[in-house]
Amino acid sequence: MKTLYLQCSSGISGDMFISSMLGLGVDFGRLDAALCSLAPGEFTLSTGTRDKGGIAARYFSVSAAHDVHHSHRGLMQINALIDSSPLSAKVKELSKNIFGAVAQAEADVHGLPLDKVHFHEVGAIDSIADIVGAALCLEALSPDRIVCSPLREGGGTVVCAHGELPVPVPATAEILRRYRVPFSAGGKEGEMVTPTGAAIASVAADAFGPMPEMRVERIGVGSGDRDYSRPNILRAFLGEETGSSVSDEAEVIETCIDDSTGEQLGHALGLLFGAGASDAYYTPIYMKKNRPACLMTVLCPAGKTQDMLDIIFRETGSIGARVRRSDRVVMRRETCEAATRYGVIECKRSRYGDIVKVKPEYESARAAAEKYGVTLGEVCAEAVKALEKG
Repeated sequence: MKTLYLQCSSGISGDMFISSMLGLGVDFGRLDAALCSLAPGEFTLSTGTRDKGGIAARYFSVSAAHDVHHSHRGLMQINALIDSSPLSAKVKELSKNIFGAVAQAEADVHGLPLDKVHFHEVGAIDSIADIVGAALCLEALSPDRIVCSPLREGGGTVVCAHGELPVPVPATAEILRRYRVPFSAGGKEGEMVTPTGAAIASVAADAFGPMPEMRVERIGVGSGDRDYSRPNILRAFLGEETGSSVSDEAEVIETCIDDSTGEQLGHALGLLFGAGASDAYYTPIYMKKNRPACLMTVLCPAGKTQDMLDIIFRETGSIGARVRRSDRVVMRRETCEAATRYGVIECKRSRYGDIVKVKPEYESARAAAEKYGVTLGEVCAEAVKALEKG
């Protein structure tokens, strides 16, 4: 399993994240071209290497055109800008999810409806470049799993569009609270975790904790603009996890529903998977007054809990849910391909010690079955046989 580990001992910001991804090998030329297609003529990008406490680190800089530097955009405007771009669907979705996290935090902090939020710095073109650039970098690297260390925030105050505010600034604190991200704060070193950095980590990471056992292939060192008592860097490690399984924590959400139609329940399940649920299912139960009902169970990464609850309360008759943390152990997974007489079939191989399981991916097998006029079972059997021979 290709894993990306983010070591945020000096916090995280949008430019620190992107510069660390450039250090891992993301092509700057392609990044530049993709971002310029988003808003032609509104900014220029640059990168290079700088010294941070004796460590050579990459930097990433966005220089906005003078007439757009102080532009303010709302969430609807930003989403429209992203949707109208030639970027991939995956990049668009992740970018909008990150912006959504910042927008919701701003709305909660200021007591405003989501569509009335003014982004100030976050709506400026340089921050748009940071967030969409982060999504482009992750698409380029395509890790199977992203793990992030607990975040380290500074202390003191910082001057922003709303005046002088304590660190962490309200939007950052709200994002970390909403996504239940572990962090520490204190000292007099200023802002180490920006709202943009908090949102990227919260939305993109699958888990937070220590670095997993892995065989590191590349290390990217990204730098921030400020200087602290320790090197202001974010280190990114990319490699293959080497343990026999992956252990982490997941959130389990349960709610009993007796007043929603089958169509509503099926629609909700699809939305939950689309929003990042690891698993979701219904169990038939009987409730008070012997009413037939169902128990909805959702398994998701800790950072996705609020998104899951939003869908559950909006799309079903549920008015309450139980949430608990649970240890999870999964077999180590890797993607592979099987060359068969029905074409190349995408498969997934799972390992746990000496136990190995191979399973063809449904959509790949289904497409081959339809193309060649054979059953799904025949395609799957051929794929497994081909992998066993190989």
